[in-house]
This record gives sequence, structure tokens and C-alpha cells, in this order.
Amino acid sequence: MLGVGVTVALAGTPLSAQGTGAPEVTLRPGDAIDVRIVADADLSGVCPVDERGMVTLPLVGTRLVTGAVWSVVRDSLLAAFARELRYPSVQLTPMRRIPILGHVNKAGVQLLDPAVTLAGAIAMAQGASPDGDLRKVRVVRDGITLLEAAPVDATVFQLDLRSGDQVVVGRRSWWDRNSGAVVGAVISAVTLLVTAGR
Repeated sequence: MLGVGVTVALAGTPLSAQGTGAPEVTLRPGDAIDVRIVADADLSGVCPVDERGMVTLPLVGTRLVTGAVWSVVRDSLLAAFARELRYPSVQLTPMRRIPILGHVNKAGVQLLDPAVTLAGAIAMAQGASPDGDLRKVRVVRDGITLLEAAPVDATVFQLDLRSGDQVVVGRRSWWDRNSGAVVGAVISAVTLLVTAGR
């Protein structure tokens, strides 16, 4: 808590990143900050970080938010909001812009809290399609595959995903997709042969 009534939302800072000496979330160009002003929903929204590392926030204007860990940036922004709002209650969450692609039901860019798991990110793309295989999730950065079989229980923070990185859900193997039909056809054929042999 900073000042009277200023709340700090740590939803964007994974527990592993809080506390003694652990690495912490930082913002980069392409990221965003989700601003929730409890007393005035009209001022709430997602504010992108531009290529200069600047973000334009309601009431407090344009601020540099790159080059420091999230807790320092957050505290500075909350102090600025406290000067502008009489009874401030502000929640700030850092966000990554990550395209979720491949065999998902709704491919596209998702705004992700760094504390979200890869499975949660895929769920935001309405889950894997019937052909999708969560054992074959790749992480791609600038055309280079960083992880071939990314663990879906790991968080965006743990995987060091950056805005612009792509999460690509692979396709299930031919056997996985067709084994039911093949087994059904074999059973039908065996049944016909047994019936014909009587």
C-alpha cells in the first residue's frame, strides 16, 4: 500500500518474482500496463508501451517505464496517481502481447499477465483445436524456435516470454487423430470375417 487508499495489484508480478533477490518482471517496448482505477472505470484500460519505452497513462501523462524492475515502476506510477486522485485505489498489472497461433480455436494476439501459465494463454485463444496437441507447443522469437516442447504449466514469466514471441500449438500425429477410426474399421472387418466364416 502506498498512501491512503492506494492499493497495489501484484497480479502481474509472479510470486517467484517477489521478495529477496529473485529476478523480477521488467517492461519492454511492445508490452502494456493494465490500469484499473476503482473509483472511475472510464479512466481504466490497457496502455501500450511504445518503442521509446514510454507509456501514456490517464491523469498522470507520459512516463518512462523501461529500464527498471516492475516494483520500482509500479511504486512510482502509484505515487503519481496518488497526487492526482483524492481517494485513489489503483491496480496496475504489466502485460505481454503474445500471438497464440497454430492449432487453437481462435488464433491471435493475447494480452497476458506474466503470472499466467502457457495453458492459460492457450485457453484465452479458446483452447487447442481438435487437432491441437498441448505436448507440441513451441515458443518462437524472431523466426527462431526457442522451445520445441514448452511446458504448459510454466508461466509467461518463467519462460521469459516477451511481447512479440509466438506460442504455436502443434498438430496431433496422424495416429492420434485417426486411431479411433482405424480401430473401428479393424473391429468391423474382423466382425464381418467372423460372421462370414460361420
